[in-house]
Amino acid sequence: MSTRDARARDTAASASTGGLGRTRSGRRRERGGVDVPSRGERCLVVTRGAVDCAPARSDAARSDAARESARGDGKLRAVVEYDEDGREGGDRVRWRVARPTAAEAERRSPEFQAFVCDGKRTKIGWRFVMRAGDDGVADSVSVYVQRSRDAARAHAVEAALSVTFIGAANDERHFETFFDRRFDREGDMWGIKHVFNLADDLHALGNLDDEFVVEVWMSELRVSRHRSKPPPQVASSVRVLSNDCLLFVLEDFLSEEEGDQLIEIARPSMQRSRVTDGKLSEGRTSTSTFLTGARAHDDLVLEIERRIQAAIRLPLIVERRKSVKVMYQHEPMQIVQYGPTERYTAHYDNRAGSLKRSMTFMCYLQEPEEGGATFFPKCVPLCGCDSTTLGIRVFPKRGRAILFWNVGENGQEAMRSLHEAQPVVSGKKAIFTQWLSISEDT
Repeated sequence: MSTRDARARDTAASASTGGLGRTRSGRRRERGGVDVPSRGERCLVVTRGAVDCAPARSDAARSDAARESARGDGKLRAVVEYDEDGREGGDRVRWRVARPTAAEAERRSPEFQAFVCDGKRTKIGWRFVMRAGDDGVADSVSVYVQRSRDAARAHAVEAALSVTFIGAANDERHFETFFDRRFDREGDMWGIKHVFNLADDLHALGNLDDEFVVEVWMSELRVSRHRSKPPPQVASSVRVLSNDCLLFVLEDFLSEEEGDQLIEIARPSMQRSRVTDGKLSEGRTSTSTFLTGARAHDDLVLEIERRIQAAIRLPLIVERRKSVKVMYQHEPMQIVQYGPTERYTAHYDNRAGSLKRSMTFMCYLQEPEEGGATFFPKCVPLCGCDSTTLGIRVFPKRGRAILFWNVGENGQEAMRSLHEAQPVVSGKKAIFTQWLSISEDT
């Protein structure tokens, strides 16, 4: 779809998890590490629609087992959390359920309720829906959150929520994804398609008797009293890939039109890229420019800077670095282009001992035909791999953004933030990079 809002309706992060997968070119890769491809067999997709998850049956066919299933599979448990002032936080509910065992198999949780912060404590009803083999993808598991009957049934409900798979035995978090969506009516569902593969990723969940734990965190619920357009989304979904350097991938952060416009703004002043000491290097062979002067005040550039500030305040991102309240921008946005064979070898963005580039926010404006991935060789993935598996490779996709921290909570260099721009094989790649600092001083 051509516009950013239209694309955000039904697209989100393409993601592949641990085990064997395919690169964008279709070649098999060896076990180990995590790839986030431009295209993939297993995709993270936000899906919407009023869906009846309980097929109609005649009264004669309704057995006691069927009635029990209608009430829900598995067990629910509320997880009460408190903020720094001791007040009860957002609604977290965990669902422990048996794994689906056949293609198109479905599990549905009992209903649970979350409260709207509207002064009236309006109750909104929800349930989990888990499916195996959705869209004919063998061994894949998809999970959705569905709006059920509630007191606000005449109104649309906007929900900011995170969905996470949790190891049943070790309580480790995997496949954690945030999205902010509007549920217009009872039966509406949003969720994550093909979030993991039973054949490759089951070991990582620390399963006990083939059970899974799925958690939803309702960080905010809002009732829309009028059928107005939903507010613009910062991204169609946000997924945490690693807790080491707090690496996130955001889908549909920019539209294709916005990416093309940024490239045109930068085109007249593009020149051979230099490394941080200002010298030319065979390790960095791209072309680039900083958007200074009048270009720094272009309406699109200012809008993107505002959008970045909104992105870093999303709940999934904020909860992992709660001590940071404000991020400062001390450098202009940089546009970088890569042609065939061009690359930037493994490097750190931030100088040791400095806080100037505490965080990196990068977005793909143009994707090559092959190659050009951003590779983090030291990162430990959160995406279903064991702690000995290293490496995350994010492939370019127009509008996709990645965010990662270059310094730890102690202000020291985050050594696992080492990354490289791998060579482009064919076509061209373009990105923008914006660095942010936790220090107000330059």
